[in-house]
Order: sequence, then structure tokens, then C-alpha cells
Amino acid sequence: MAKIIRVWDGSAWQEVGTALPNALTTDGTQTLTNKTISGASNTLSNIGNASLTNSAITINGTAVSLGGSTTIVTGPSSTAVSSNISIAANNKYFVNTSAARTLTLPASPTLGDEIQLFDANGTAATNNITVNSNSGKINGTVQDLTIDVNGAALSLIYTGSTYGWVVR
Repeated sequence: MAKIIRVWDGSAWQEVGTALPNALTTDGTQTLTNKTISGASNTLSNIGNASLTNSAITINGTAVSLGGSTTIVTGPSSTAVSSNISIAANNKYFVNTSAARTLTLPASPTLGDEIQLFDANGTAATNNITVNSNSGKINGTVQDLTIDVNGAALSLIYTGSTYGWVVR
């Protein structure tokens, strides 16, 4: 016996279409094997990643499972500095050298972290910028870095605990 689909329209059951194949179950579901579903308004839900041919996408060389999450770094943010602060990786700092400033490096950097520093006033020779190593290494030695050149611009890149931050 063929089954008929009935749809509740809010006030009464309405028969939709003609008889359907007997494969349709009583709960309105049907198992599809090697079928094509087309149409702009179809919705598929509750499909596990393992059931998908391509269950991940690659972002910056890292596979991320569908339904998973990752942080995408779009580029360094820019910060104006007019006091002594702790600085964060992957940022640009424009340092106001109307007075001497101390910037403290991150305590737990990650390989490849980069920090860019700029003497925004062009007076670092008079009012030095001190980069506090935070007990880490800068160019292979546990030391602070003093920037004392007017208009200086430099990058610090973390290469690991052996050499620490490289100045370029």
C-alpha cells in the first residue's frame, strides 16, 4: 500500500502530492543511498564529520574539523604607548618618547611570535625605550634591550628558549 504525506497547516491535516514509495517510514524519514539532493532551500542536519568525504578545512596549513574552531590572526594590531606597559605578541607599538618608556616582553612567548616597535616621536636618543626581557633571552642572552636611536623601528621575533627574541 502506498503512503500519502499529510502536512498540518495549523488548523487541519492536508494531503500533499500523490502516493509515495513504500520506502517512506511512518515518522516521515527516508534513507537515501547514492542520491542527489538539489534545491536552494534544503537543510541537512545532524551529519557527523566522519560521514563527510571532506570533514575538515585547512587554514594556514592546519586542518580544522568541521564544527571545530580556530583563531585566525589577521595581522598585528597597532597600539599607541605613552606609559610603561607589558606588551603582547603579534602587535605593533608606536612609542611616545616624550619621556623614557619601559616595555616588558611576554612571559610565555610562542615560537614565531613577533613584536614591532617604533619611536613615534623620534626622540629615543634622549628618552630611551627599554625593552624588559622579563627573564627571557634577547639575542641569546638574558638582558634588557635599550633603544636609543631617534626614529628607530625594529622587530623582535621569538625563536625559542635557546636564543630567545631576535632583534631585526
